[in-house]
Amino acid sequence: MMTDQSCIPDLQTRTQSIARWREVCRKLDLVTLKFDELIAMIEVDLRHQSLERLHNRSESDR
Repeated sequence: MMTDQSCIPDLQTRTQSIARWREVCRKLDLVTLKFDELIAMIEVDLRHQSLERLHNRSESDR
């Protein structure tokens, strides 16, 4: 039988832990925004390539 009891950390420890987790969340939000920005840039580039391909095809049909 296990007798491990969990204890609630003191206020200072909880406060520091919350501050660290908030900072981690903030950094993850920044990384997520950077990835979103990168994805948007790639999507713009892919659309541009598709438009160029279609434009070049229509010119070669003439």
